[in-house]
Amino acid sequence: MKQFGFGLAVGLVLGSASVAAAYPFSMDGDHYETGWKVLVRGALLCTDPYVRPSEREIECRSLQRP
Repeated sequence: MKQFGFGLAVGLVLGSASVAAAYPFSMDGDHYETGWKVLVRGALLCTDPYVRPSEREIECRSLQRP
């Protein structure tokens, strides 16, 4: 039982540390999301959008033509 408690505590600490370390990268300035696709109601709108996290805005510069 001690090993389980110790393993659980270590897992929680490592998980929390990795989330805390990754947070600044997810909110870091304006950037392109390469490899991403923007879908609207299941239809492809664009690929590789430009993202502005501070304004909660996604800009599609590569519009797909039907």
